[in-house]
Amino acid sequence: MSRLLLIVFVVLLLCGVVAAQTDIYSIRGNATATSDNIWTVDTTSAAETVVYTNYPGGNAATLAQRASDGMLFYVINTSSNTNGPVYRFNPATPSIAPVLLGNIGPSTSGADVGSGFRMAFLGNTLYYMAAGGGADTNTLYTVNQTTGRATAVANITGTGSGGDMAFSAAGTLYIINQNRQLYTASIAGGAATFVGTVTFPGGATPATLGLAFDSAGRLLIQTQNPGNMYRITLPSLSASLFANLSGGTTATGDLASANVPAPDLSITKTDGVTTVYRGGPVSYTVVVTNNGTYPVTGTVTDTVPASVTGVTWNCVASSGSACTTASGSGNSINTSATLLAGGTATYTITGTLSASASGTLTNTATVAVPSWLVDATPANNTATDADTIDLNANLGITKTDGLANIDAGSPITYTIVVSNAGPDASNGSIVTDTVPATITGVNWTCGSPTGGATCGAASGSGNSISTTANLPSGSTLRYTVTGTVSAGASGTLTNTAQIVTPASGVTDPNDPSRTGAGNNSATDNTTINPLPPNIGLVKSVSPNGTQLPGTDLIYTIVYTNSGGQAATSFVIVDPNPSNADPLERVLRNVDFKVGSMSSAPGTTGLVATFQYSNDGGTTWTYTPVSGGGGAPAGYDRAVTNVRWSFAGSLSSVAPNNSGSVSFTVRIR
Repeated sequence: MSRLLLIVFVVLLLCGVVAAQTDIYSIRGNATATSDNIWTVDTTSAAETVVYTNYPGGNAATLAQRASDGMLFYVINTSSNTNGPVYRFNPATPSIAPVLLGNIGPSTSGADVGSGFRMAFLGNTLYYMAAGGGADTNTLYTVNQTTGRATAVANITGTGSGGDMAFSAAGTLYIINQNRQLYTASIAGGAATFVGTVTFPGGATPATLGLAFDSAGRLLIQTQNPGNMYRITLPSLSASLFANLSGGTTATGDLASANVPAPDLSITKTDGVTTVYRGGPVSYTVVVTNNGTYPVTGTVTDTVPASVTGVTWNCVASSGSACTTASGSGNSINTSATLLAGGTATYTITGTLSASASGTLTNTATVAVPSWLVDATPANNTATDADTIDLNANLGITKTDGLANIDAGSPITYTIVVSNAGPDASNGSIVTDTVPATITGVNWTCGSPTGGATCGAASGSGNSISTTANLPSGSTLRYTVTGTVSAGASGTLTNTAQIVTPASGVTDPNDPSRTGAGNNSATDNTTINPLPPNIGLVKSVSPNGTQLPGTDLIYTIVYTNSGGQAATSFVIVDPNPSNADPLERVLRNVDFKVGSMSSAPGTTGLVATFQYSNDGGTTWTYTPVSGGGGAPAGYDRAVTNVRWSFAGSLSSVAPNNSGSVSFTVRIR
């Protein structure tokens, strides 16, 4: 048999949702005809597709496919007819060249291994027979799928030369030789069992080269002279034509089958938002994932809408996976990534949305497995992101009362100016201002429009201001807020106003989340000058009215701080030595009752010290004595004035701002 031209076929049987799909791989080696290629043959149309061009190693080869992951293995028939190189190639990653594993021989026993015609997988074990008429023509080998080296495991006799072998779904080994004779055999070795001779249409007697089982359990046979592929349905041995093959009618070949899981790629796409704005940035994240069990190359396409300009993209793959191209530019993206099982490729696509864009920005990305494969879950091979396109408005706000300090109890006026720097209008912009509770009687007005702006409301009242403004590009409005600072206010008066875009339809690039960020918020801080302490006194006597001599009178003085801050170090003197009427400056016509001074501080926390004067308040060192100055026992006529000196602070806030003192005298 000539080995100058060899074609090898592999049938891929896909299970799951694509169980009916059968892909046939063929390897054609002909240096003269320059057809050292790996192909697929469509099982419905018989159309051929090149999978890999100019495979390395030589031209004549035999081929098999591993069931677990679809990996192809081929062995080159060398000119010496021994110890050919073994290659591994993944048809799901066609951009990656076949990998040389090593030579098939010498075998593990040290003997040369003949160039072979027969190779097939049973499960994940790769079997090989030379069947070339050499010393090991009947030897059945297993092939190490990492090193390519063969190990002899059995001898199968009586099968002739050339042809191919294949395992049925039940695990039965079928062998066909170059003379169309079909056998069954055991991998344990021994004489093969003759099944019969295959007949071909028109009585043709081509050389039979390749053998496989398709998904329907039919045998596929590749022939030479003519270079065709036929089908037979056992137990019949009558062949029917399936396809005319490229590569020349004199091509020799080999055929093998495998039930391979379908590849499963998925894609997601998002820009992380539901709205974009005219003239604003757009950034998409596209993630391609290999959910399958073996490496696959996925073709990624994304036609970014023309309304997005300046498009650039980059790709980053997970460990062990690879992006075919790391980056690119332009709206038409067509690239690929080779992904390990579980691997990902993440594409970041950026651009700028046109200033005239409107409606909805819709962008779809897709991933596709190689055309000769069918994805197990095609529904997740497409991802679409849709965003509402908003107008673009640059809002701003300022606020001031024009003051650094203000007295408590004083009126206050704030001026708020809202603006839109464009480029688009923002009608229904929301203006808010929560005026501090320390400002009472709040009223506001809106006016002084420029650039066609209009107020949502002309005026209002209350500390919680929430209104709207219609602001064309380049326009402004002025709000005037008035009120009165509480008399008891202190510290810093802080007031913040903000403007945000309406709930939908408009985006401010400086505040896309509508939180009052950047120049969409303005705060005015004013230091409050608190009112001084203001202690008021209310004096009463009991009993009141006209009383007879000898009657005790109890005087009570209630003090209250109604000022703006606490009072410290204050005293109460009675009578007041500074009274305008000299007769009212000292006690007259009464005798002071010794020990009658008292203090009722309430919750003020004050502590009072009692003091006495016998000289009209000039000095305060006198100590009352019973009968002093000729008074009756228990009284002192020499006392002219009494004084309470307080330690501590008298708050200006009720109820801690009030207390009382008292003393007793007797009418002479």
